[in-house]
Amino acid sequence: MGKSNSFQELAEHMVELLGGKSNISYFTHCVTRLRFTVKDKGLVRTSDVAGLPGVMGSQWVGDQFQVIIGSAVADAYAAICSHDGFTEEAPIDENLDGARFGGKRNFSPKHIGDLFLDTLSGIFAPFIPAIVCCGLLQGVMYSLQTFGLLDPTSTEYNFFFTCAATSFYFMPVLIAFSAGNRFKCNPYVAAALGAVLIHPTFVGMAGETIQLFGLIPITFASYASTVVPAILTVYFMSWIEKGLKRVVPHMIDIIVTPFVSFILSAIVGFALLAPIGNLIGTFVAEGILWLYTMLGPIGGAVCAAVYPFMLATGMQVAMSPITVQNLATLGYDFIYPCTAASNAAMAACALYIFFKAKNDSVKALGSSTGITALIGVTEPVFFGLIARYKKALVATVVGGAAGGLVMGAFTVQYLSFGFVPFGTIVLAMTETFPYYLIGVCLAMVVAVIVMHVLKFDDEEK
Repeated sequence: MGKSNSFQELAEHMVELLGGKSNISYFTHCVTRLRFTVKDKGLVRTSDVAGLPGVMGSQWVGDQFQVIIGSAVADAYAAICSHDGFTEEAPIDENLDGARFGGKRNFSPKHIGDLFLDTLSGIFAPFIPAIVCCGLLQGVMYSLQTFGLLDPTSTEYNFFFTCAATSFYFMPVLIAFSAGNRFKCNPYVAAALGAVLIHPTFVGMAGETIQLFGLIPITFASYASTVVPAILTVYFMSWIEKGLKRVVPHMIDIIVTPFVSFILSAIVGFALLAPIGNLIGTFVAEGILWLYTMLGPIGGAVCAAVYPFMLATGMQVAMSPITVQNLATLGYDFIYPCTAASNAAMAACALYIFFKAKNDSVKALGSSTGITALIGVTEPVFFGLIARYKKALVATVVGGAAGGLVMGAFTVQYLSFGFVPFGTIVLAMTETFPYYLIGVCLAMVVAVIVMHVLKFDDEEK
């Protein structure tokens, strides 16, 4: 049985809820979303789409209706194409988005911003599970040590803690491979470039400068756990590879193209791109940390208050490199606790709606999405409820800000990527754990109070 069979129910109803096949002028998908370009937006039953199994949310981008599925989007796409007779298109390349839909590239600031976020999403989304599993293991080890259940000098602790550090230390390799797929170049050569950046010989030469060919100065540094150096280096490689494929004869392409791409990219990467990328990553992370520290509680409140809007536009992906940089330089992240406060507020709103809503389908959505939001999956609750009801959105913002105040006031720590507030709560078990619980609980209580004061009614959209 193929994977697409798991989306059979979605395939049976999706096109009907979009006004029928005749209302769809173009249908494709990207990394996480089904993308329908429709003729008449009025025929699209958005709320009914949100109730389909496998749908995490939806949003409009112009005349394009985007249905958020997640990493299994290709299976959902294949199921719909098979059921309704669509011709399967290649996954959308956002670099050519303008060419595909408008006949020419779109260089507007908004499009460039969307392209930047989509690129980050395309690079980070595939290997997030690798980071989460290692991060969760780190949290478990830290908790066992804290509660005196495991000796930090024991063989077992050393073994598992080293395993837990793997994804973070070899981050450039994971990023390089994923970036190779994203930039349409050989991902294995890209992964080799990422490995070069953290080769023990070069790491051992950190701080030393050599003159390659007597002309090219290279100052070595430790690029373990970094993000931007690998992305920039692989992006450069992608252009070298594309250029070579135009001029290298096909019979020797398999040898010449990867060889020349690798050598040139390694030189330019070490000499120029990796140092620049390291400076960018450090500058952004330290700048945000400085702003967060200077603003204190206000910084935490603002971060939590704006998170729902970041979620609506996909901008939360842009925070992933900052989280990685925080983990590499500080040993913890301070953004996740603010996210936890916002997610907790959304969950509280959903559960309040479950108890107060008159419509049975809305009640069901409140219970199911409220529980998943507590675990840390918030797209269903946001697009299914919070974005539909103004009072719920207000309550989410106010509740999240209240919890964020606590997170910012005590610089609450989170040890890795995870699912907040409670999905991977073990990662919050540091010395600031009591404040984490206070912040999360305060966010939920305030959100419920605001919903009650505003007299939420599910019949008011």
